[in-house]
Amino acid sequence: MTLPPDGLDDDAEDLALPDPLEVIAEIRAGSPLEPSRLRALSEPTPDTLRACLALWPAIPAERRREVLAALEQLADEHAVLDFHLVQMTAMRDADPATRMLAVHGLLHEEKPEYAALLLLQLRDDPVDAVRAEIATVLGSYVVAFELGLLPEDAGESLVAGLRDTIEDIETPDEVRARALEALGALSDEATAELISDQYEVGSHRMRVGAIRAMGRNASEGWLDLLIYHFDDDDAEIRAAAAQASGALLMDEAVTPLILLAQEDRDEEVQVAAIHALGEIANDEAERVLQRWLSERGEPAIQEAVREALGSVHLMTADLLDERDGPPEFGDEEPIL
Repeated sequence: MTLPPDGLDDDAEDLALPDPLEVIAEIRAGSPLEPSRLRALSEPTPDTLRACLALWPAIPAERRREVLAALEQLADEHAVLDFHLVQMTAMRDADPATRMLAVHGLLHEEKPEYAALLLLQLRDDPVDAVRAEIATVLGSYVVAFELGLLPEDAGESLVAGLRDTIEDIETPDEVRARALEALGALSDEATAELISDQYEVGSHRMRVGAIRAMGRNASEGWLDLLIYHFDDDDAEIRAAAAQASGALLMDEAVTPLILLAQEDRDEEVQVAAIHALGEIANDEAERVLQRWLSERGEPAIQEAVREALGSVHLMTADLLDERDGPPEFGDEEPIL
């Protein structure tokens, strides 16, 4: 079958898609994964889903992970593609790494039924690393709830499930801390109190999680505390505080972040501070990043600066798009 040349719209490409069952047979046979053919698995029918369920036990775990990674990359590149139902068939896979990839495929979603499934697996999955990944993915659903994009009952269940995880001392700290970071995007008083409590009395991992949650919490009141931790003896704390300061998007953080990126002895802290400057993306941050692009030669620092400048330019483009949006009608005579 001849595929259309690059540049045609998605509707034209859809006309050339193969039978999804053919694609599943190719996956089973170990054929190379061709993105143009994997597109056929988007928005699968019940028959295709049944075939996917039968496929997973018939192929090695490495192949299952390869397929899920390819589908996620395709979905990132083409917003019209939807592989979520296929990814959900792998959420109960015997291989933990496969489950993690399946869960990660549900990131940036806001469907209440997905949140409910993820909450169940957060509670029941036997592998801590998978539970930690689930907690991180649920953070996007918390954002959806905060923005009013998730129904009230689903949002309340989500918050209750994450709070239960955070408050369960039998749960490993890595899972609890990820749940705290996820819940941090909620701007209510109870969440702010929970963040403060874990910052004050939690373990080291919970304290790092609380600091990261402060950034997601979007409250200006956290900034002074975060900047205070730029001088912490612990590099992980300093990096988390830098990351959180950037997430608050406050101009007041720029000068301390510049000093941190210049003077800290730990490269990971410097990188975190540089990325934070890219998030804030004001004029001062852009000027400094542009200067560092030519002055600082360490490979990791150069890469971080380029990424941060990419964030600045993306933010600038978005602002220009908003400024050049649909014209506003004033007192001109209408054209009849």
